[in-house]
Amino acid sequence: MKVAAIGVGGAGGRIVDALAQDNNRRSISYLTAAQVLDTDFEALSELTTIPDEARHKLGHLETHGTGTDGDRESGTAAIKEDLSEVRREIGTAITSETSAIFVVAGLGGGTGSGATPHLVQALREIFEIPLYAISVLPASSESVPSENTARGLKTLGEVADAQIVFDNDNWIGRGETISENSAELNTVLAERLGTLFAAGEAETASAVGERVIDASEIITTLEQNGLATIGYAKQDLQTDSEKQTGSILDNIRERLLGAEKEDEAVDDVKAIKAVETTLRRAVKGKLTMECNLSTVESGLLIVSGPPAWLHGEAIADGRAWLFKEISSTELRSGDAPMQGGTQLKILVLLAGVSANPRIEDLRVVKE
Repeated sequence: MKVAAIGVGGAGGRIVDALAQDNNRRSISYLTAAQVLDTDFEALSELTTIPDEARHKLGHLETHGTGTDGDRESGTAAIKEDLSEVRREIGTAITSETSAIFVVAGLGGGTGSGATPHLVQALREIFEIPLYAISVLPASSESVPSENTARGLKTLGEVADAQIVFDNDNWIGRGETISENSAELNTVLAERLGTLFAAGEAETASAVGERVIDASEIITTLEQNGLATIGYAKQDLQTDSEKQTGSILDNIRERLLGAEKEDEAVDDVKAIKAVETTLRRAVKGKLTMECNLSTVESGLLIVSGPPAWLHGEAIADGRAWLFKEISSTELRSGDAPMQGGTQLKILVLLAGVSANPRIEDLRVVKE
């Protein structure tokens, strides 16, 4: 899936920066554009991967480049001040091969919660492709106005086609702070998003799966609108022959001549067990936002790894198990072979989910 990613505010900018790093590590690129805009000019300068020309300063007159200090009204005024120019610059950067636009923002800050809905609405006026929000909820321990998140969720729900939610509260331990863990959390989210976007982008014909996931299936899964969450797990793999140390001559030959091992047959029971355990960890482990699985309206299952481990029966059994867990007839699945890979990776996208108690609390907007 070819996507354009736009980060708004400090958190959104850092996540898109991490996403660009993830994209650069992959053999096939899924990003057609990566843009960041912020009212905090110092935060923009600290990004490491986004090019300078893709960093946009918002609200020179409103905030003087020092950020909004959590004031959502300042964030709204800042985007309105520069909306025409920003829309033009970002619009020019988004190419015709883009399947969807993902706008990323932390909804605790003034810029993310205030500017993002206006940006989404402005881009909708010039693009007919889907526009999604990656909405990051602040941890309950953060000293940010709860109204920012509540209003951000509400207004984005009105203009975005769907929101994939990442709840920081679900990812930090008791006594931990966001500042201590932000880099790691950004990497976690970027890896999950990158795995979703990269599905179906085969490097060679031999890497094409039996059931390929393409952009239309991701878009169809998210057509339920509302909120979505992502589950993900991976497992290191090892064949029986790999447990044995090869001869010195064989090892030298492989290094000098670049000899590649052919995929070896994997025991059916072993493959089925690997898919089963990894899938259960993906679904029952930490989701980007916790939800009641029985309320999921649409799901997408992606299994990737060495071709020998992508056993048809194993994937079918995994799909059947997930089907029962989410009680939805809207379940799509596919495999993504990774030649030379050493891990089994499973991602699930669950869309149209009913909000959890924390979301409901945050949605209570004080007038």
